[in-house]
Amino acid sequence: MTLTFILIAFALAVLMGASFAALLAQMRPAWTKRRRMVTAASALPLITIVATLIGVLFIATQGGGADEGMRDLALAAIGTLGGIFAVIAFGGGLVGAALAQHRRVR
Repeated sequence: MTLTFILIAFALAVLMGASFAALLAQMRPAWTKRRRMVTAASALPLITIVATLIGVLFIATQGGGADEGMRDLALAAIGTLGGIFAVIAFGGGLVGAALAQHRRVR
């Protein structure tokens, strides 16, 4: 995993957070600014966690064989990377949502 991949993931999370916050501002104008920001920032991490759990379940249900040690390693790697990307997605989504809400106030 290179730094470029992490920066691209963060940038995509910022864009999704901003677009989801703008969508929520139109669909739910009665919500407070903070509620829209947290909801917009939580969308992508939720998707990331669900995808990680599906991947873990897929690997865990595969037939046994001589590669039991590799299965444990794969489960640990997917769980760790999924958690890291969920945190990156939340941070990027929060930055994007804050920027989108700041722009709408003016």
